[in-house]
Amino acid sequence: MTTLEVRYRRLLRIYPSGHRAAYEEEMVGVLMSGAEPGRRFPSPADALDLLRAGLTARLGHSFHTQRGTGWRAAAAVTGLFVALALAGGAVSRLAAGLLLWGRGDPMRALGVDGLMLADPAARTTIWLLVVTAAVLGLRRATVALAAVGVLVQAGAMLLWSAIVPGFAMFLLWQLGLAVVVTGLFAFSDRPVRAVLSGRGLALVAAGTVVAAATEAIARSRAQERPWFDPRFFELFWDLAYYGLPVLALAAAAWTAGRRVRGRIAVLSAVVLMIAFVLQALDQVVTEWRYFGPTVGGVLSAVVLFLLPFLVLGGGVLLLGLRERLAGRGHGHVRAHE
Repeated sequence: MTTLEVRYRRLLRIYPSGHRAAYEEEMVGVLMSGAEPGRRFPSPADALDLLRAGLTARLGHSFHTQRGTGWRAAAAVTGLFVALALAGGAVSRLAAGLLLWGRGDPMRALGVDGLMLADPAARTTIWLLVVTAAVLGLRRATVALAAVGVLVQAGAMLLWSAIVPGFAMFLLWQLGLAVVVTGLFAFSDRPVRAVLSGRGLALVAAGTVVAAATEAIARSRAQERPWFDPRFFELFWDLAYYGLPVLALAAAAWTAGRRVRGRIAVLSAVVLMIAFVLQALDQVVTEWRYFGPTVGGVLSAVVLFLLPFLVLGGGVLLLGLRERLAGRGHGHVRAHE
């Protein structure tokens, strides 16, 4: 066996074992017949092609083995969490605008008083309606309202593009998450309350109340006379503002059961990565606008585009591995019994 053949076989290990058993010899034969005489290493094109096809086969196998194993239920819960985040961001923006309006700022845009409040007011309304429909178990209404939310987010971008174009690009990640929420609710097959039960929904409500309270405190900090002692709260501010609502939602996801909560974690990680990628792409586009596209910029855009898929694929593989190990452990326990 030549050095080149050994290296080809190492690359082929990325394929599932069943695929290798059926096709490895044939694939090695084709690769060796097309290699130049005296070559010791696979060509970059062959290596990339094998890695791409191997990952596709392995991830496809993992997705196939996990079909109907809680992903649709996890999609409903993840959709609720993301809709809550979008609603929270809109409420925060609306509260800030109303405070300025109450101090005498006309919130004028394009010559119209109060127009700057139209965007956060519309986003607050639609995402609170989405959350309400999801909690009540109205699946079709939830999907329809989420689709309207996509249109509202797109309208907000158009509005701000006429006012402050830079801020319009900042809203791109919210538009992306609105599309994701719609897809998650459309993919789900169970109402949220059937997945989380009463205890889980109570934890979601608790997280929402904590988020609202910390937002109110945040707004009061900007006033001349805050209604709490900032010296006491400063030490715990970051934890209270960000950590406590997230912990409440994580506890709610925990009530969904072992199989579903792992999938909620994976989908939530993918959603966070999508938001990160869209924000980073905003920076890439800004650099291209001023300095033109560069090789580094193009590579960065490609890597950013692949990140959510890598997170999803890695999460699916880890879930499959964990469940196989758990199944083996359960089998050993039953054998000893």
